[in-house]
Amino acid sequence: MEATRRRQNPGAAGGPGAQLGASFLYIPFFLILFMYFSGCFTASKAESLMPGPALLLVAPSGLYYWYLVTEGQIFILFIFTFFAMLALVLHQKRKRLFLDSNGLFLFSSFALTLLLVALWVAWLWNDPVLRKKYPGVIYVPEPWAFYTLHISSQH
Repeated sequence: MEATRRRQNPGAAGGPGAQLGASFLYIPFFLILFMYFSGCFTASKAESLMPGPALLLVAPSGLYYWYLVTEGQIFILFIFTFFAMLALVLHQKRKRLFLDSNGLFLFSSFALTLLLVALWVAWLWNDPVLRKKYPGVIYVPEPWAFYTLHISSQH
């Protein structure tokens, strides 16, 4: 029954209004990530290099956060956390403290996520059905709504 309703009206069970209450559940998650990030600074510039294998994991991590932000409709919470992280980096740089490898990994993952969300929104900017489903200034369509509207209908 639920699958039929989703096929008839993409994202009918979810949407920005339905996700508003659920986004509060992510506040502790992002708060913990920020608290962890705040401890990822070192005085030595030599310790602020990310190892090669970690660089390979930035892409899957950024993709995971992209899915979390878009499907969970938590862009506002994500962008506030990212800007808080950026402000902390700038503040600590004045104290001559640098991000260690863990902090660089998390910050790089968040930066990649922001880039992926921007590309996602730009790609779907002129989609009339998704535009109607996600009205307002902040337009971040869910991947599931895109899938049910454009991909599953082709099968």
